[in-house]
Amino acid sequence: MRTIFLFFLLAISVKSSGQTKLFSVSGKIKGLDSEYLSMYIYDESFPKGSRNDTIPVANEAFSFTTSIPKTAMVVIYPNVERTIKRVGRGYYPAKSSQFMFIASPGSTITFSGEITDFVNAYPAGDPTNADLAALNRAVYPLMNQALNIQVKIANKRVTDTLLIKAMQDTAEQCDQAVVELKKKFLATNPGSVAAAWLLSDMMIRSQVSNDEAIEVFGKMDTKLAGISYYQEVAERIDGIKKTSIGSPVPEINSLNTFDGKPFVLSALKGKYVVLDFWGTWCGPCIEGMPKMKEYLHKYPEKMEIVGVAQESDSGERWKKFIENSDYKWHHVLSRKNENYVLKFNVAGFPTKIIVDPKGVIIARYVGEDEEIYQKLDELLK
Repeated sequence: MRTIFLFFLLAISVKSSGQTKLFSVSGKIKGLDSEYLSMYIYDESFPKGSRNDTIPVANEAFSFTTSIPKTAMVVIYPNVERTIKRVGRGYYPAKSSQFMFIASPGSTITFSGEITDFVNAYPAGDPTNADLAALNRAVYPLMNQALNIQVKIANKRVTDTLLIKAMQDTAEQCDQAVVELKKKFLATNPGSVAAAWLLSDMMIRSQVSNDEAIEVFGKMDTKLAGISYYQEVAERIDGIKKTSIGSPVPEINSLNTFDGKPFVLSALKGKYVVLDFWGTWCGPCIEGMPKMKEYLHKYPEKMEIVGVAQESDSGERWKKFIENSDYKWHHVLSRKNENYVLKFNVAGFPTKIIVDPKGVIIARYVGEDEEIYQKLDELLK
């Protein structure tokens, strides 16, 4: 009898544990006239960094329950044509055209609002999403206004030069207002999970300076330390402090290499080293590689290149790209357990860092910038 009773308790425990990993999201949205929604849960524990689901829509309403391992940002695309900011054969990505919320195991989220040419609908259900809703109610209309202007100009619906300039000024004012509202949110919500996510997102988008990020993070509630966004920001802040010009370069010691052999950055001391943060998905990164190769051949005895790639998959595209190219310098893959993108506070791609023969960081460039080659000539001639 005792064995049966223990088994019964274990079964209840397992079932209860499984239930706590579930979350639900639902909504009744005026103007939601698509047949289904596309949902993406963003979490590095998933193989590609995210998991997607399809949610059916009926009579402008939807309801969905699924599992989630931990607190994560979730984005739902409504698939409503009038919200898509089309330009030629492509489109501009638009946060204002998304349902956005933060899900946790056990949470129940509800959306209300309407869809016009953007998603004017916001989440409720817990304090975190109440915070996020307050922010997005303020910024979504401004983001949508700026994007609509950019779409009109890109699609050449306006040709008058003076009018285009005035429209661009208006779009820039909207964008700046969005940034200021975000900064105000950070300052007034230091204990919010939504603020931790927002600071991480703004650092990636270079919408806050390093000094601003350090100041905001210093005021954040340490009770957030178990949240992945807080941890990411903490690692970036550490990267800011440790990768400034004049600092000893942090070590890169990795087995996540193209040839499978251990790579140790400090073993390259005695030469100038260019750390090239890139990805196969990054057009400007690829476009800059022939020039990098040219300079490696120009100064073969004086410099080394270390490519540090960030990929959404397990590295198959990265390996295939290198195999089919002539860019046979050192290659390391930044992974969750060795996240050099965070460690070096890389926000834009490509980012190139020059390290001198003593292992000291002497220059940093974001974007494909001719200045790095001028600097290399100055150092290596």
